[in-house]
Amino acid sequence: MEKKERVKKAGRPKLAENQVRVKVTLMLTPDEIAKLKAEQEGYSIEFTVFCREKLLNRESKILRRPIPEDVKVQMTNILRMAGSVLLLAKNTSSDTVISDEFRDMAAGLKRMVQRADFSINEMVLSQSLIAAIVSLFIKIEKLVNKLDRDSEPVVEIDLLLQKIREKLLPFTDMYNISSDLK
Repeated sequence: MEKKERVKKAGRPKLAENQVRVKVTLMLTPDEIAKLKAEQEGYSIEFTVFCREKLLNRESKILRRPIPEDVKVQMTNILRMAGSVLLLAKNTSSDTVISDEFRDMAAGLKRMVQRADFSINEMVLSQSLIAAIVSLFIKIEKLVNKLDRDSEPVVEIDLLLQKIREKLLPFTDMYNISSDLK
């Protein structure tokens, strides 16, 4: 009996076993769902993705709050203005003299707005990272509090935790992160 040559099927290739998603049913009360949906407001991801990332505690990597709308509008306007200035510098008729300083100023304006956009994104990311670090710090502190308070290593750990708390407090104040650090 002859074996037929297997023809590869068209379409998406099969995922590795550890990448396959499996449907899981989670029972929540309407109040819990409303609370999660209220918390999800402002994120640019779907509710199911938000819940999965929240459940897996991957907030600092995936769940970045977007830039506030008013800041986004202002940055868009400045970028448009910078683009218009660049177009003016490039597309003016050859008999109109445009100085190199004008072209440099237009390009510099665009770079400045792009750097501001990058800085704002970094601030948003650092805010979510600080929240995650504070959460982990509180968990570690609770675990240490369960240890024998009289042993020398625990006393050293307490001192280190106190130093970490002092370093974190300015950031929790800066980002208005309510925490049990105080």
